[in-house]
Amino acid sequence: MRLLPALLVALLLASATAAPAAGWNTAPAQSVSDASVSPRITPIANTTNHLTIPPDEIQATGFNETGIDVGTAVASGSRQLHQQHGASTFEKRFRRADSEAARRQLVRETLAAAERRTAQLRQRQQTAISRYAAGEISERELLRVRVLVDAESRALLDTLDRLSAAQQLEPDYSMTSGMETRLRNIEGALQLLHGPVSKRVRATVTGTSDASIVYVEGSSEGYMFATVDGSEYVRETSLGSERKPTQPDQFAEGTSGDTNRLDVADNRASELYTWLYERQRPSFTYYGTSGIYELTANHPNGRLTAYLDGGTTNVFYELQHRRLATVQTTETRQSVNESLRLEVQRAYSTGPLFVEVTNNETGAPVDATVHIDGRRVGTGGADGVLWTVEPRGEYTVTVTTANGARTSVTVPER
Repeated sequence: MRLLPALLVALLLASATAAPAAGWNTAPAQSVSDASVSPRITPIANTTNHLTIPPDEIQATGFNETGIDVGTAVASGSRQLHQQHGASTFEKRFRRADSEAARRQLVRETLAAAERRTAQLRQRQQTAISRYAAGEISERELLRVRVLVDAESRALLDTLDRLSAAQQLEPDYSMTSGMETRLRNIEGALQLLHGPVSKRVRATVTGTSDASIVYVEGSSEGYMFATVDGSEYVRETSLGSERKPTQPDQFAEGTSGDTNRLDVADNRASELYTWLYERQRPSFTYYGTSGIYELTANHPNGRLTAYLDGGTTNVFYELQHRRLATVQTTETRQSVNESLRLEVQRAYSTGPLFVEVTNNETGAPVDATVHIDGRRVGTGGADGVLWTVEPRGEYTVTVTTANGARTSVTVPER
């Protein structure tokens, strides 16, 4: 459907576990959250809040089913091999260098190449995001670009790891503080170019995983991907409008030392993720002078990684994993005919959606193909159950069995 519109410093990490009963969440209720602290952070009951593209900024939405794609798989593998070759070549040249000056020059050249390539990848991704929002490319093409960027960014991070580790190869060599800062800045930029949904799609196109259904939302400067991967709902959101790298880092201003700036960032994050902070303190990392602050936490319902920008103090990139066993649905819609009973349970907008099909007379599960607004999103299987992603706005869920039995239910806009 289309619409018009590292300096690694860890704080205390306390993990908790949940024991859901009957497949639904038993965690304490969500406390009242002040959404005004950021209109792009949406409060979610009984779990951590999440980053959202504001509704008035969304220009395109749709589902995409991805299977094996030889062309994308080959291109992805080629980019990774190219970077791996470059990393190996760097190590050989570093060992052969006959002076500290020669080694430092090699490191500078390698850093400069990584900076250029990172900027190119970022621009390629942003171009694809803008073109998708404008209706010029499909969900499939946007995901294809994201897969290629994901693969190469991960390989580039491996190159940086080798560059950093090169100091161990020659005891008399060490990076200057300026080199260390440049390396951390590049690392921070590369963290923003890969994510779990993109990785899942890459596994699909290379044939190492089953086909995946991804729900996509796009704006001129951002995207949201969501999918169900096994027993987890996985979400990846990027909002370029919330990233201002040229503005002063407000977390660092007026503070002294690494810990102080992380304390300021931690305090800001506690305003945005109240449910999480009521249960634990996450870990925090910042990357050089990039203004990128990374929050990570394993919480009772899954995992959260969020990136805050020092210029805006807001979250601009977020990765969410939520175990389906912890999802608490808030509304149920049913459709019943002579042979089938269809039940749809929704949790929150663009969140996990539970679909169950049973025989209306016997109550036995029925394997049926599920469509949302005419787009296939999966099959129920032997247990008659499918977890998928709820789209934005009003939508119709239709199920069809192998013998042609069919029923539908329309779910109103929230």
